[in-house]
Amino acid sequence: MSQAERRQRVFISYRRADGAGQAGRLAEDLDRLLGDRVFMDVSDIAPGAEFEQVLRSELASCGAVLALIGPRWLASFDGRPQEAQDYVRLELETALAQQGLHVAPVLIGGVELPGEAQMPAGLGPLAKRQAVILRDDRWQDDVANLARELRAVLKLRRRVWPAIAAAVLVAALVSGWLLTHRTPAPAPYSHDQAAAIAVRATEKAIAACRPAPAGDCPLVFRFQPDGSAQRVYFDSGACMLKAPPFGDCVLDKLSTVRIPPFNDLDAAEVGLDLVVEQGGVAKVVPQP
Repeated sequence: MSQAERRQRVFISYRRADGAGQAGRLAEDLDRLLGDRVFMDVSDIAPGAEFEQVLRSELASCGAVLALIGPRWLASFDGRPQEAQDYVRLELETALAQQGLHVAPVLIGGVELPGEAQMPAGLGPLAKRQAVILRDDRWQDDVANLARELRAVLKLRRRVWPAIAAAVLVAALVSGWLLTHRTPAPAPYSHDQAAAIAVRATEKAIAACRPAPAGDCPLVFRFQPDGSAQRVYFDSGACMLKAPPFGDCVLDKLSTVRIPPFNDLDAAEVGLDLVVEQGGVAKVVPQP
């Protein structure tokens, strides 16, 4: 594995007596969403390997460290001399000391992030990092949001093409587009036209991202004046259609939708209702 590829890996630090189950579940979900980029000591240290050496090597080259903090995390440091061998303390002290390494507390089991004064010795700076909350009843949504943030932090692409092939393909697409298309002049915004385009694109995305779970969820497109999609999102706190991989697949495909450019609004929105019935029958209905 190249150094650049290692910089796109995620290190999960956890206390086995506090959050081993959630750590394992998180590792599996992130591997699926990010593409086999997670390091976790139980599964990723070979038998016979020198434990501390492997940990230090991974921490020196990874791009992000997730510190799982559960109900027994703070108490697990009580009675441990700071100089005694404690791999969780070692992992986090090493990570916090590295310039530019993304270190995020991940709160599980309903806990709050301890204040700096409550933190174990040497781990006070962890209290100043932005925390991520993973809730059992919203696990899929929360992990999907975490995965999106990690993609940005690690500068991941969803598809990686060889540079030459990508350059040739882009050049061909641009040349073909220039020969056959001209940018239309902006006109007044047409909600009906925008809704029709959004409905057709969503129907195609659902067909391409099957199997779809059953559910009912509102979907919102926000368009910029040039006609490009500024943002596409599920406007619902909890909805099975948002869950990965289906939800991520749909949003990814809809992020490139375009409508004719308009000149009378700063931004325009189109709302749709997505309904997937048992058996996979899908309906896409524009909102008024």
